[in-house]
Amino acid sequence: MTDTATVRGALRDGFFLVRNSVPEALLDECYDLLEAFFALPVDTKLGTRVAGSNGQSGYTPPLVETAEKSNRTPDWKELFHWGAPLPAGHPLRTRFPARYPDPCMPDDQVPGIGRALTELHSRMKEFQVRVVGVLGEALNVHPGYFEEMLQDGPVVNRAAWYPPMEGAPSQDHTWAVEHKDFDLITALPRATSRGLQVLGLDGEWLPVHAPEGYAIVNVGMVLERLTDGLARAAVHRVVADPEQTGPRLSIVQFCHPTPWTVLTPLRLPGSEDAPQRFPTLTADALFERTMYRINRLDTQNDSDPRKAR
Repeated sequence: MTDTATVRGALRDGFFLVRNSVPEALLDECYDLLEAFFALPVDTKLGTRVAGSNGQSGYTPPLVETAEKSNRTPDWKELFHWGAPLPAGHPLRTRFPARYPDPCMPDDQVPGIGRALTELHSRMKEFQVRVVGVLGEALNVHPGYFEEMLQDGPVVNRAAWYPPMEGAPSQDHTWAVEHKDFDLITALPRATSRGLQVLGLDGEWLPVHAPEGYAIVNVGMVLERLTDGLARAAVHRVVADPEQTGPRLSIVQFCHPTPWTVLTPLRLPGSEDAPQRFPTLTADALFERTMYRINRLDTQNDSDPRKAR
């Protein structure tokens, strides 16, 4: 049985550590393959950009993504995204084509990367579905409540390559400034080095690092809205330790609900008389609003010489 008080306390913290069911050998293989990809020439990596995907598939160069409430200085990181395609005639793909781009795997340059990353995506989603089942039990909703939101949802993996800070354009740049994820939950297995920090309830930055065999799970904006604030979307950032001179590579998975999901706040036990904090919003509206604020909509980058080819 789930310890409801413990789980709800973790949701208020905004992040928690969970034993990871993804094989460590698979994670190591993917890190090796991704390190080889990010070491490729820039023009080669740009060939994997996917037009019209808002950066949700393929490569994104550094100095593009900015945090929603930052000073608009872009993050010092390179990204590669991938997910699982839906059939061409699926109604979600027809209605929301930008949310369901085909993966663009660079197997010609890094043999075997497509197979490994596809398996990792599947294994990580299985893990996250089990996690949301436990969360649902603690929140007194049907066991399949969150799982149905994720069924055929645009769940996407992100590999982030954080170059050495000595190569950053200026001291104003950092690997990733403070931000919240705008999904249901995010899984973060161990990275190749430390750097992740989460803002605690007391306002202090806490260094967090998943040890081998575990993953950090962050609460996203979707879960915060659905619980009307009982769960706290974790504010986090990625910064290099002053003594760290090397790069950092991480893999995360964002669990976005299907775009047609209506995010109506739940009336959880004990909160029936509390004033409602969040208005009802569709998952796609929340996604597009946040993507605009972080400069990731393709229409915002039409004049960027690094735009998708």
